[in-house]
Amino acid sequence: MFMSILLTPAVTTSLSMGSEPNNVYTTPLIAGQYMVVGEVAVWTSIVDDSIILHVLYNITDPAWYLTEAHLAVAKSLYDIPMTRTGNPIPGRFPYKAYDLWVQSYEFTVNLTEVFGLQCPVDESEATLYIAAHAVVAKVNEYGEIIRAETAWGKGTRFTNRGNWGMYFTYTVTCETGEMCYLNDDAETSWANGTPFPGASWAMYVVYTGGELTTDLIRAKNYDVGDVYIMVDGGYLVVKIVLDEGYSISYYHIHVATSLSGIPQNRAGNPQIGLFEYYGNYSEITPSIELYLPLDAAEQSAGTLYVAIHAGVATYTCYG
Repeated sequence: MFMSILLTPAVTTSLSMGSEPNNVYTTPLIAGQYMVVGEVAVWTSIVDDSIILHVLYNITDPAWYLTEAHLAVAKSLYDIPMTRTGNPIPGRFPYKAYDLWVQSYEFTVNLTEVFGLQCPVDESEATLYIAAHAVVAKVNEYGEIIRAETAWGKGTRFTNRGNWGMYFTYTVTCETGEMCYLNDDAETSWANGTPFPGASWAMYVVYTGGELTTDLIRAKNYDVGDVYIMVDGGYLVVKIVLDEGYSISYYHIHVATSLSGIPQNRAGNPQIGLFEYYGNYSEITPSIELYLPLDAAEQSAGTLYVAIHAGVATYTCYG
């Protein structure tokens, strides 16, 4: 039997997990000169005796998306493509990505092949100059683009009189660790149970007391973890524990005393946008435990109908 970790009732609490290498450097990703929309993380790993530089653009504001990314990495500031007056030229940066619509994107650079760096790194060669440029777009609640901006990894301006492009420095070391980050691949998932009357593969669970355990099914065919359901006082407790490599991005849950009490369209498919309980997570979240208040009728009912829908993404670790 699983134990409550909450001392006071709460609708939701998350057990977030993330890790980063010993040599990570993180700086804000600034859009339109003043808005922080995410971050740029830089670290190195060792692969087959080569030093690999990782530069990860990560949007943390859910309303914004990366549409382009440009990266320059150099041993000297003057090796970054610039105009004669010192303004950076992102279109000439050696590492580029276009036609994106993601909230994270990573470049990797083999520093051993490009600059001849090897472990142990000589202190005189350990400093890199990095310019991380992006184009980002903001969407409204309907997914329509309402704003587009240039963005830079925060650092030192190339020139005070030109554009506001920035660079920062990073010191290469061979002391590596592990870094994990979310992939943008959340898939629909349901607690395994009885199919709804409609044509979709959505399911609901019939709870009749005690502790109920079932699987969480991702993308219709993949068992990615376990769902535990029980009643604790005036609350229905739902705990989701995912297998390694999976993370909860969002959830929608509805509890009712009858199947008809769960919001459905005329075809019998659930309407998750009308579910009573919902939440989302921007960090790696391998498990959650939710305390959902039950009304008087639900507390006295011998049977509860519970629909548990979640978005489950994968995460990747380096190091």
